[in-house]
Amino acid sequence: MESYFFEAFENMNRLAPGSYTSTKRAAELYPDRTKDMKILDIGCGNGEHTLLLATLFPNAMITAIDNNEAFIQTLNEAIASQGLSSRITTYCMSMFEIPFEKHSFDLIWSEGSIYIAGFKKGLNDWRSLLKPDGWLICSEISWLTDSPNEEARSFWEEAYQEMNTVSAKIEDSKAAGYEMKGHFVLPPSDWTTEYYEPLQKNLNRMKTKYRANEEAKQAIQMIESEIQLYKSYGSDYSYVFYGMKNN
Repeated sequence: MESYFFEAFENMNRLAPGSYTSTKRAAELYPDRTKDMKILDIGCGNGEHTLLLATLFPNAMITAIDNNEAFIQTLNEAIASQGLSSRITTYCMSMFEIPFEKHSFDLIWSEGSIYIAGFKKGLNDWRSLLKPDGWLICSEISWLTDSPNEEARSFWEEAYQEMNTVSAKIEDSKAAGYEMKGHFVLPPSDWTTEYYEPLQKNLNRMKTKYRANEEAKQAIQMIESEIQLYKSYGSDYSYVFYGMKNN
């Protein structure tokens, strides 16, 4: 079934809710984007935001990692075509086995991917890679209300055990040794226009292609159930960008 999930995301610019505007706004949380610096992009996916970081941080050297070889290959092709090979280095590796030296990065960026590690584990494990005054900027799925709809609560508690409110995420960051410098909620268009609409187009194509394939139909149904959940209860949750400084 995994192959059908990958097919559902083929040729999509973004593999999670987000946008040019939100990535730019998150980058602007960082105090000096023009300095020489090292950025580690964890879970870079196909590199849509990685390439934007190269523009937003014009003097940064960027290390981008993801465990999906196809995504890394897509990013490598874009890096070459845009003449960024001297500034962006990619590695196909797990975020659970990052081999880089401690205290070597000014900024760790994790857009739509820290949930894979788990928010608390990511905060704690990755902190050692940051310089003493380094930053971590990440987007994390979070409750926007203390009393979400029961259907939404049930879905996310099963999908992600660390689902919690924005205030709880901020407390988690403090407990891990960071100072929260700013946060904001991604707008609904980051979910709909940027993510779910192109995803639904892929799913519609797959429905025609796999009319007689029950396994494919099951994968499509699972993804569509998530899309429908957001349509019904999207005001209860969203990705939230958090910008925090290592203390």
